[in-house]
Amino acid sequence: MKRKLLRQIANEWRINIWLAIELLLVSAVMWWLTDQLWVKYSIYNEPLGYDYSHCYRIHVSTLNEKSPDFDPHVDYEAEIADMQTMIQRLEARPEIEAVGIGINSHFFNQNNSNQNIHIDSLGGFYLKRWVTPGFMKVFRIHGANGESPEEMAALLEKMPWNSFMATDNLFRDKEGIPTMKPYIGKIFHSGADSIEWTLTAAMTPLRYSDFSQTYKSPSVLMPLTPATFPYVNETVVRVKENMDKDFIANIMSDALGNLRVGNFYIASVESFDDIRDGYNLNQKQKMQQTVVWSLFLLLNIFLGVLGTFWFRTSQRTPEIALRMANGATRGDIMRRILAEGLLILIAVTPISAAICLFMAHSELNSSYMGLYLEPVRFVGCTLITFGLVALMILIGSWLPARKAMSISPAEALKTE
Repeated sequence: MKRKLLRQIANEWRINIWLAIELLLVSAVMWWLTDQLWVKYSIYNEPLGYDYSHCYRIHVSTLNEKSPDFDPHVDYEAEIADMQTMIQRLEARPEIEAVGIGINSHFFNQNNSNQNIHIDSLGGFYLKRWVTPGFMKVFRIHGANGESPEEMAALLEKMPWNSFMATDNLFRDKEGIPTMKPYIGKIFHSGADSIEWTLTAAMTPLRYSDFSQTYKSPSVLMPLTPATFPYVNETVVRVKENMDKDFIANIMSDALGNLRVGNFYIASVESFDDIRDGYNLNQKQKMQQTVVWSLFLLLNIFLGVLGTFWFRTSQRTPEIALRMANGATRGDIMRRILAEGLLILIAVTPISAAICLFMAHSELNSSYMGLYLEPVRFVGCTLITFGLVALMILIGSWLPARKAMSISPAEALKTE
């Protein structure tokens, strides 16, 4: 049967060569689309590097000068003391596990700060987070060597002002250095100044958002000092598990009572689930558009290939009837029809893989972890593409062949 099938394919080479070209182009386009979706899915499922569940941002504001409760005699030191008192009162609440403050530091944030950090010829501008030790416990940030959030908080508390922590991937994107562990304890510089900055610890990589690659999200973290206190604009808390219910309402009911300190008061409270959803909304819509367009193109390709094989098989109804009249079984006919399309696909797959390899080598596809060509990803997308095209061929051949075999040979041959 194999020899007869190969002979038939060779005899119909004019038709089959156009079919092979179509399958070749379809496979290459589908591989590119599959690669796009593979990268999108991989990025979205990368670990964030922190835990925002049960976390809230407390918006602390200052009384207006026109308020009857405004105290105009509060000086700089008193403001620091008032803020510390507010933090202590928040920490004393039974439902709160940890409290931290910072400057443009929390995740899913529209506001950013940056810092120029370099050692020798390595470095550049990186996202900077100025925070208190509680920030590490609020978001449960771990060290690159497995240090717990509590250990990282204790380390941050002892750090001098001219020291910093860095995510373990700080030099990975631009410099190709996989880890910052060898640089712990080394002296860095910032821009053209003479200040020496010491790297105290390396943290697990922290993603900027759900749609940013870990690979491209390096950052540094510095201890908040009295000199930077005037710029504090974030207060974040972690609530103990099973104590989220009515947390916002309970805080706000006490906002002008026990939690009102000096000129500071709590204006509002927002959960990080809502902050995350709001921040990701635009990027999520863009990703959904990409996925929808990709699926739309895949559907059009699917229908095109399906139609080609449907028409091809329907045109062979008299041939199928003649074979059945000569004693061929339904199984023999079905296997032959399906095998014909699959053999053509198998023949063009190596050529299609070579084209896809060229696209990846030429960086015409998406970058992931700094790579355009990755063995697992390339082979995975190739196998998925082969499987999808093979499915199109099977459906496009099986349905019309089954219909053709239901017609009696005498009736089918009347058209000849």
